[in-house]
Amino acid sequence: MRSFTDRVAVVTGAGSGIGRATSEALARHGAHVAVVDTNEARAADTAELIRSLGRRASTHVADVRDQSRLDAVAAEVVEIHGGCHILVNNAGVTSAGGFEDESLDDLHWIVDINVWGVVHGCRSFLPALRDAEEAHIVNLSSMVGLLGLPHNAAYSLTKGAVRSFTEALRAELVTTDIGVTVVYPGAIRTDITNAARGSHAAQLASMGNSRFAPLAMRPPGTVARRIVRAIERDQPRITVGPDARAGDLRTRLYPGRSGLIGRVTTRL
Repeated sequence: MRSFTDRVAVVTGAGSGIGRATSEALARHGAHVAVVDTNEARAADTAELIRSLGRRASTHVADVRDQSRLDAVAAEVVEIHGGCHILVNNAGVTSAGGFEDESLDDLHWIVDINVWGVVHGCRSFLPALRDAEEAHIVNLSSMVGLLGLPHNAAYSLTKGAVRSFTEALRAELVTTDIGVTVVYPGAIRTDITNAARGSHAAQLASMGNSRFAPLAMRPPGTVARRIVRAIERDQPRITVGPDARAGDLRTRLYPGRSGLIGRVTTRL
């Protein structure tokens, strides 16, 4: 993308974490932001941050599982801002624990948000993105989309699906003016662990809130800065953090060999 000035960006899950940091980073580069989140108060806080930077902001309370609501949000964004140039499908949840211990309700929950949420976002906003002179889609996967981790089978399932879907979508849109990027963050310090499900959810939340978390996890702004650069350079994929880069390298050198990780996590 040649310039972010007066471009309109839509960010899902923008009320906190990577979504809020990405909204701020885009605004600092000149973009106006449509803030999409299920939490109205958090969305309003992000919008106020955008306005303090001299950019326009609108808030849209929406659950990415609801295709009809996202269709309505797309219409609202075009009406308020006059178009859409950037879509960041960031909204997501996680789970932790053995696959056999996952309830079917929790499996549907994580797939509906992490996979269908990305699909719904792309379907709802592609018409507006096609109308723009240049546009970009960013889909958030995870390092587990590169390396399926034991005791994270459900989360790995969803982020692997986002990886494949995004790669295919980029190939389909290669002859258009719409760029597509898939992002593979490593461990990032956000609230996602506090809303986790699964048999190990409590342990995951405890790890995320421990005093050691800042040492092991990178701040959301790290991902946001890389997303902005990826849009500028039309990069097809980016990994964020040493753990994500190590996972990427491991899958290239030793594909399909996760037995050792499974033995370690089982003991832990």
